[in-house]
Amino acid sequence: MTHAVGRRQAFTLVELLVVIAIIGILVALLLPAIQAAREAARRSECVNNLKQIGIAMHNYHDTNKALPAGFISVGGANDPHFGWAVFILPYMEHSSLYDQLEPDVKRLRQFYYASPTAAHRALLQTKIPGYRCPSDVSNDLNNLCPFGNPEHFDIATSNYVACKGTGAEVNATESDGCFYGNSWLTLAELLDGSSMTVLAGERNRLHLAAVWAGVGRRNSIGNEHTARTIARISFRLKFDYTLVGQPQNQGKGFGSYHPGGANFLFGDGAVHFLGDDTQQALMNNLGKRADGQVVSIP
Repeated sequence: MTHAVGRRQAFTLVELLVVIAIIGILVALLLPAIQAAREAARRSECVNNLKQIGIAMHNYHDTNKALPAGFISVGGANDPHFGWAVFILPYMEHSSLYDQLEPDVKRLRQFYYASPTAAHRALLQTKIPGYRCPSDVSNDLNNLCPFGNPEHFDIATSNYVACKGTGAEVNATESDGCFYGNSWLTLAELLDGSSMTVLAGERNRLHLAAVWAGVGRRNSIGNEHTARTIARISFRLKFDYTLVGQPQNQGKGFGSYHPGGANFLFGDGAVHFLGDDTQQALMNNLGKRADGQVVSIP
């Protein structure tokens, strides 16, 4: 006796829609976890960048008996000048670039002018991965803010700025932080303790990022001048000043795309994540090198 083979029924439209819905829910649940994991990896890489900058600063200090100056403050007030990130290049495994720039004997204005050579332009447009936060979306060349007065061409982006403290002084005048014109402070001058004093931190695209070469001019605290490589901690962390009608302050402080806060390098070489909700008074204290206030890092 022959038995008929049963015919397998296909999925109904309702069943197919249920399967698609379940897959959609699973994807919706997994995507945030994947994105969070990726951001955690990017934040970890950013922390490592700042640690390497800290090691470079300490090695520079060991060799020269002082931290690098925030920027050189000599010559024409309207001229661009090399900054701290250039001086530590040999300790960031970029000795060749440092040797070609010759910041000990040359000024930035010799590379940045109306009709630069292709070689000079290429030097200032060199991308340095150790100066880029992987969470930032800025272009390799910073076109977010003019550099110099007048601006001649865009130069390479950086996402790390040294801490000037809270003062608005320019040129080679005193400031209450660790980096300003011709500063060259020693670690011993961090009287509040190196572990309680900010050396550098992040700045992202929203806040006009930065450049590693130095300052656009040394006699102005504008976004396009000394703020190109140093920051004042008295500006609110990650605050969008354009929303309150103050675009002139957008590129003067610290900021990042890391959810919840930003990474900061301290004088002892440690990197701490300071949250968006950190009180401004505490931020100011951490940015000053010798205010005598006893604080703790949140």
